[in-house]
Amino acid sequence: MSEQLTFLPLSYAARPPRLVVVAPQNEDWVRWSAAALARLSRVWGCSGSVVLPAGTVEHPALQRGLARLQPDQVVPYVPSVGTADEIIPGLIDAALDRQSIDDAGVLEQFGLSLRKNPWTPDYVQAAQEVATALRSRLAANQREEFVHVQHLFDVGDSQSLTELESVAVAPLLGVPKALVTTAASLAYAMHVGAQECPSEKTVEAGRWLQAAVQGSESPLLKEFHPEAAPDALAMMSHEAGLCIPVRRGFRRGATTVVLGEGPEDFALAQVLRQLHVTVVWLPAEELSLASMWLFQLGNRNDQMTVTSASLDQPEVQRRINELWDKRGYRMIEPAEEEKLPYTVLDPQDLDFHGRSMVVLQTAWDQPTSLPAAVMPDGSLETALALAAEVPPGLDPVKHRWQVTLTCADHPLPPLAPLTGAALITSDQSLWQTFVRAADGGITYWSHRFDFVASGASLAGTLAAPKLRWPSIGNILERATAATETRLRPSAAGKRAAITERLLGSRKALEALAASPGWPLLRRFLPDDARKDLPQGSWWKLKSAVVLSWEAVVAQEHAEWDAPARRAQIDEWTRQGVLRRGLVLGCGHCPIFEFYPLAEISQDYRCRRCGGANSLVQERWKPFGEPSWFFDLHPAVLELVANDGDVPLLATQYLRTQPWARPALVGEEFELLRDGNPFVEIDFALATNDELWLGEAKKGNKFDGNRKEQQREIYKLFEGCSAVGATGLVLATAQPAWSAELIGIIQDELRGRRQGHKDAPEVRLLAGLREGPRLTSLSLGGTS
Repeated sequence: MSEQLTFLPLSYAARPPRLVVVAPQNEDWVRWSAAALARLSRVWGCSGSVVLPAGTVEHPALQRGLARLQPDQVVPYVPSVGTADEIIPGLIDAALDRQSIDDAGVLEQFGLSLRKNPWTPDYVQAAQEVATALRSRLAANQREEFVHVQHLFDVGDSQSLTELESVAVAPLLGVPKALVTTAASLAYAMHVGAQECPSEKTVEAGRWLQAAVQGSESPLLKEFHPEAAPDALAMMSHEAGLCIPVRRGFRRGATTVVLGEGPEDFALAQVLRQLHVTVVWLPAEELSLASMWLFQLGNRNDQMTVTSASLDQPEVQRRINELWDKRGYRMIEPAEEEKLPYTVLDPQDLDFHGRSMVVLQTAWDQPTSLPAAVMPDGSLETALALAAEVPPGLDPVKHRWQVTLTCADHPLPPLAPLTGAALITSDQSLWQTFVRAADGGITYWSHRFDFVASGASLAGTLAAPKLRWPSIGNILERATAATETRLRPSAAGKRAAITERLLGSRKALEALAASPGWPLLRRFLPDDARKDLPQGSWWKLKSAVVLSWEAVVAQEHAEWDAPARRAQIDEWTRQGVLRRGLVLGCGHCPIFEFYPLAEISQDYRCRRCGGANSLVQERWKPFGEPSWFFDLHPAVLELVANDGDVPLLATQYLRTQPWARPALVGEEFELLRDGNPFVEIDFALATNDELWLGEAKKGNKFDGNRKEQQREIYKLFEGCSAVGATGLVLATAQPAWSAELIGIIQDELRGRRQGHKDAPEVRLLAGLREGPRLTSLSLGGTS
């Protein structure tokens, strides 16, 4: 059988790579972070990248943010001996003293050579090990034992990374690196970048903090470079790299403030700066000089979010309250004084929904399409490779970039297992380029690195892989395989899949559950009361309940008139949801059965005893001329009997949410460990940004006592962890979930956080059959 073909409506973008640079960390972590920041500031893409001190990478406050950042390269920063000498004065002189060189000229040359060597003490090597582990966890620039970009070194150009200077069309400015010696100065430098340049200027701590609040709007950068040309740009500005930021799926951005003096606070601010619109890190407790500027930031109709990775919430609340009390102006009426414009949040409760991408301003959201084959599991494989092209403003010899392709109706969540073979067709080389899921689609490195012949043409040097867009089932299988968990369809999932095939799509099945046709299908259930239907319009047989057209008409609904019902019944019989036939008896045994139209002829055999019968008046019900009856497909009947409309209504409603458009939806499945099922999942929903699992109930709590409900919640959370899901949706047909269950969920979330275990986000969906309402659950309640 030939494969079905379709066209993928794609959006093309070119962008610089996103980097996570892991900096060495010891007691002088500020200086090492400043050195790493100065090196990153010279790389194209620095405005969308971050520097993290090595000891902060595993901090719980950063886990969700790092996963959302989706870096292309995770690299350790390796300083040169020259840089180390700036932080540890006398290092080079001591090394020269140890040499037995009498010739001054030779000694000078040795010193110059030494300055360019890498400096690798234990804490620098520790940073390399941290980067290796993080690279593996985020599935960034590594395949098997091959690492694409090994490190970011002070000296020499990387062949794989593009220097910012080669792209920039204006002079570049940064904070002189030698001045970045305190957390306050680092708080400002992270906004504009740092560079190697002399400066005699002295800056007070309060001025650094004021500049940190103002960010790129601060005049301080121009004060460092009074001779700079008017068109000069900050190194960390998007414009310096010919780029713009694109943010999709974010709620309207407000200011986020990070308090605390620790390296983990700097790291958190770095990550948040890429995910939130306006981020300020204030590392000092005495902040009165910065308070006036802070509370003038942004739109005052938005709540400012205040958080910290090193301070507990009471201390954060105390500091921001004190800062509010010391603000240097009063523009709020006394009656409004109690309406504080800020909210204190645990960093694990921060909103990371949506995605941010720094793209080349001349090459983004460009529409294109590719023919693709629809595979048996619903995956899409492109029949052609996208033609390699050089984005305007870039040079294929000097520059390297990322290609990102997103599909309008086939999203891909950025899961770590979705790399390499998961996204490339079987007839393509896995080693042509690095391919992975990111930014809602597929991204890959611009140039081939498998084999490029000397003198190759442009087409021979640029990567052009044939890509694969996995189905929701394939996504789940790869996600579970990565955690040594197996997946298999459940009985309910098989019923839903059969019905989906009959109707043509999951969306059609969801529409059926929400239509007036669903109550009609319930009339086929054996235990349904049908006293309101005309006599003789239905029969309860030994094998099933059958309805006639008269029974269908009698099932009244204001929005479903007779012509619409007639058309629907005909459509269902064409699809196989219903079977049209006669109710016939046997002359040899007292049994009546339903015989589908395809099996009816003048002579037939009894299903029970095999007796031969002729189609005569005594054999059919009701008496008179025979009437057509309708029998419901057994899989659909079981789906209806088991309240299958609840998960269907849930996924139909979730599709309407901005964060879930578009979405891939999967039917119920079981997860197995060591061959034994440990949890059933009612649905899975994959979006451009996330994978969500769902549990749907007719009632407002789980079965059993408190301990049994706790066990069910634990298993669902473990299921989320097994597939790398962002969160769990609990859906009910009732107006609200029980307070007892909400308390159990919060207790489990609290315990998982304290034990440093994966704690998924939880959303509660209630009122599915009447008026759906979706809320987010936190440890403090719902919102």
